Amino acid sequence: MRFTLFKNIIFKFALKIYKMKYISAFIITAVVTVNLQSQGNINGAITGATQQALIDFGNKSSRAPQPLNVQGTHYFDADFNEATLEYFGKELNDTGYMRYNAFRDEIEMADTPSQSESDVILIKSADVIPQINGERYEYLPYRLESGNAYIGYLINIFDGQKDKLFLKKKKTFMEAKIARTSLENSFPPRYVESVELYISSNGSTPVKLKQSKKSIINYFGDNSDKVKKFIKSEKLKVSELSSIIKIFEFAGNL
Repeated sequence: MRFTLFKNIIFKFALKIYKMKYISAFIITAVVTVNLQSQGNINGAITGATQQALIDFGNKSSRAPQPLNVQGTHYFDADFNEATLEYFGKELNDTGYMRYNAFRDEIEMADTPSQSESDVILIKSADVIPQINGERYEYLPYRLESGNAYIGYLINIFDGQKDKLFLKKKKTFMEAKIARTSLENSFPPRYVESVELYISSNGSTPVKLKQSKKSIINYFGDNSDKVKKFIKSEKLKVSELSSIIKIFEFAGNL
């Protein structure tokens, strides 16, 4: 049967939840096909509540076939990488294989890193946090500059006492474009990627922050002059995430 590794991980996970009496808080309608009979039982007991927890942790995602001749994919990294899970602030000892689908905004799970396709996705919950290849994915509400609100996976890249920085990775499908004149260019259907920066202050909903020198400096208000001098003295480039993190680390100590 497929997903043997994750079945074991989720099974152990479910037992922990059951012992901690969290199951009642985790009633989700999504379903993962798990053959409990083949799993047998642990210490002679698999309760209905444990079975429910097993079901809760996976979703089967229906997948329409991708259009033909499309450039690009749903992924920034199409490989299934080693991943860990954090649940209600507790990190599991087990590891598995996951990847982020930036078009569907889903975390896909697999038995092995060599697997190329999977229709099993991790449940979307603020209390279930996967860390994939060093990237921590948090399922959170967030706002655009316009004020429009959404909810989805953000990657936590800086976790300060006051400010938290997140990345939002997206893949958007663009239809084919046929040139109508010699001055226009034709484009095949394609997935276009984008990366956006979001900031949360004192636990507030993350808001999109324009990745420009002016926007980042102005964010710090009374400390903007000090931040500006720091950027200049350190020759930092806000186009680089490592530089942005250094700026926020500096500002956090002011």
